[in-house]
Amino acid sequence: MPETRPTAQHVIATALDTVGSGFHTLHVKHVHGWSVREQRAELEFIAAVDGRAGFGAGQQDALGAVTHLVDEAMSSGIGILTIVSNTLATPEPSVALYRVHDGRCVTDEDYDVERYSECPEALAAAVRYRAEREQLARRLYEPRGLRPTVFANLPR
Repeated sequence: MPETRPTAQHVIATALDTVGSGFHTLHVKHVHGWSVREQRAELEFIAAVDGRAGFGAGQQDALGAVTHLVDEAMSSGIGILTIVSNTLATPEPSVALYRVHDGRCVTDEDYDVERYSECPEALAAAVRYRAEREQLARRLYEPRGLRPTVFANLPR
């Protein structure tokens, strides 16, 4: 049976499903030769029980543009997908970094292990660099003004 490559839509859905419902900023950078293109989308993601996902009104175009660029990165060049999320499950924004290349999307951590596993010094440097990129992504891509809603009882 031939190996099937995941679609960009599947990659993004899996990544968002891993984090869960909340406010997310997706940023993708596609590098191919001398060309560098970037796309960003701010989404309100609502995971549903039946496997479907709900998004806030008017977000389909932004999601479509990000999905298109991830598709291109999966077929040629390399892409970096960053997802910064505000959810009720975490007190501060969480960051997920992915590398998109050769028709697959892997976490940055797995990519570094694949690439540098035989050289512990290079792997340690990659881990430090990834931590710096996560901090930068948290500042740059945190969903603007979107904080998780906290429900509380109002005094009567």
